[in-house]
Amino acid sequence: MNWFDNIRIYHLLIDRFNGGWQEPPRSENVFCGGNLQGVTDKLDYIQGLGFNAVMLSPIYASANYHGYHTLNFDDVDPHFGTWDDYQRLLDTAHAKGMKIVCDFVPNHCWYEAPMFQEALLKNGGKHRDWFWFKNEDSDEFVSFLGYGDLPKFNLTNPEVAGFMIEKAEKLVRMGVDAFRIDHALGQPHTFLNRFSDSMQAIRSDIVVFGEVWAFGIGPQMASQLYFKTDERLQEFMAQDTTPFSQDTLQTDYIGTIDGVLDFAYRDILLEEVRAGRGIKGNAKLKRKVEAHFTQYPDDFKLVLFLDNHDTDRFLFNCHDDVNLLHEALDFTKSLSRPFSFLYGTEQLMTNNPTIVNAEPYADLRVRNCMNWKR
Repeated sequence: MNWFDNIRIYHLLIDRFNGGWQEPPRSENVFCGGNLQGVTDKLDYIQGLGFNAVMLSPIYASANYHGYHTLNFDDVDPHFGTWDDYQRLLDTAHAKGMKIVCDFVPNHCWYEAPMFQEALLKNGGKHRDWFWFKNEDSDEFVSFLGYGDLPKFNLTNPEVAGFMIEKAEKLVRMGVDAFRIDHALGQPHTFLNRFSDSMQAIRSDIVVFGEVWAFGIGPQMASQLYFKTDERLQEFMAQDTTPFSQDTLQTDYIGTIDGVLDFAYRDILLEEVRAGRGIKGNAKLKRKVEAHFTQYPDDFKLVLFLDNHDTDRFLFNCHDDVNLLHEALDFTKSLSRPFSFLYGTEQLMTNNPTIVNAEPYADLRVRNCMNWKR
């Protein structure tokens, strides 16, 4: 798994990256036309920027452009292409010496997914206990963090865990090199550990890292989360009076999966930027980062990043200071750790106002379509 230690990942949303357009389509809450062939066509572009890996948004049939509202785990979303298109992308990337990272979503699905609709039937169907319901006779289901159209899978059910692992194993056999597990905090450690072991039983060099982030999740949602210890749960429940440590949360995944997206590192950078301090030559920042890294074993993969599709663009936090953005990029790359770069940063994509605690669909501000005339 040493190949991952200095990986440079270009993170993109398939629908917003390239559909063959010149002028970008309007970035509304709809499919805009980006597809897998569009990604394949731009691999030389991505490699030319210095990246040796691509992380794709989820590929399965979905009710929404971003792919996180899964309808089924059998088909590639027709907006994006076919399994042949996906295989072609994998093969072409590998021929160029590039890796492909799959964004995998085992936590929930869209409420119109056939398996969930079957679970709502009076007899419950075979999928009734694949989801969480208030009681046996109720149609009232547990939804992902309160989003009423996203029923949460019961990953403590061995059948559900096996189903998800089987789907991921297919991707490994096709050639996927690594997995980002969406909302890993909402999944049992036993499942994540089994998932990782199962992938590496097929290919020993597979890397599995998780999105472990509690930002914006209040204590009222604690029953949906899986903490490694009761102590961590109690710390989470007390977050209104005592700060909940992102580092402490991340270290709990040592021994469960191979690594995590390093939100704690991003917090350190943002603390300096918001205080008006620069990145270049900032000795205090360097000490903070070094102290942060000492909390983890050398073989635990901390995937550094400045922003992603769920956060404000880093340039927004820099108040559009491009030099400061470059300083942050240069500093991050100098640390010789896995690094994920959000598509469009090279085009100086930003957002205004913030997407944090904003109105619905505010995340569209950081999910613009690429402008290939720029």
